[in-house]
Amino acid sequence: MSRAGRRRQRLRHGLGQAVLVGLTLLATAAILVPVVWMFSAAVRPIRELLTYPPKLIPDTVTVEYFLRILRQAKYQRFFANSAVLSLVSLGATLVLAALAGYGFSRFRMRGGKAMLVGILALLMLPRVTVIVPYFRLAHAWGVYDRLGGLILVNVAFLLPMATWLLKGYLDSVPVELEEAAMVDGCTRLRALWAIILPLAVPGLVGVGTFVFIGAWNEYLLAVVLTDTPSAQTLTVGLAAFFGEYVRDWNSIMALSTLTSVPLMLIFVFFQRWVVQGMTSGAVK
Repeated sequence: MSRAGRRRQRLRHGLGQAVLVGLTLLATAAILVPVVWMFSAAVRPIRELLTYPPKLIPDTVTVEYFLRILRQAKYQRFFANSAVLSLVSLGATLVLAALAGYGFSRFRMRGGKAMLVGILALLMLPRVTVIVPYFRLAHAWGVYDRLGGLILVNVAFLLPMATWLLKGYLDSVPVELEEAAMVDGCTRLRALWAIILPLAVPGLVGVGTFVFIGAWNEYLLAVVLTDTPSAQTLTVGLAAFFGEYVRDWNSIMALSTLTSVPLMLIFVFFQRWVVQGMTSGAVK
């Protein structure tokens, strides 16, 4: 290739990189501006929030609205309920999904493919279509307005996706590893615990993050299956700020910021694990 041709190729490559970087920065700004505005609205007085034209950077900074929420027993209860719901749903879903995914990955059972298709069909079922049956079942079983009932329903909805993801990840783990362990005297459960699960940590972290976020952000089931703060979660408490005639925008933004903090921390600390876990089982 001539010198002029190489120069044109470098120019095209540099132009492509510039366009890619520009689009990335534009997308990042589109994502971050609402987040920055949420935090900015939570730490400025209402008189600044409603001024026109709006300003992204506040002139006065206050933590009054955060303290107002954190000091109320009702919102402390909402935080506790969301934490319990997310953590218990996380533990139960990971245990059940790991066992189910391992079974589908390692055993060729009759009707196994049909069961996997059935699980996939559950993923396509909108939650709103089963709200009324769940509402009636919750009343019939005495778990309406109970955190335990909300946990059961969340696990039921999160388990199919978690099973599919873990099954795909376990398919990429060589079966010869556990066979060698069983030849040395391990039972299948011991081989699963000591050999397979340590290798599947990235997949477990990725799926666990997905499960935790799904349970933490749950609103539809929580608002239908609960009635009092004893079982309601942060999402229900946030929706209660939207009154018919008045909206406390500062408190809304403060609670939204507090609700987003755990998810941001999870993303910051587990980003590498999440990406690895969600993609490692995609290609065998």
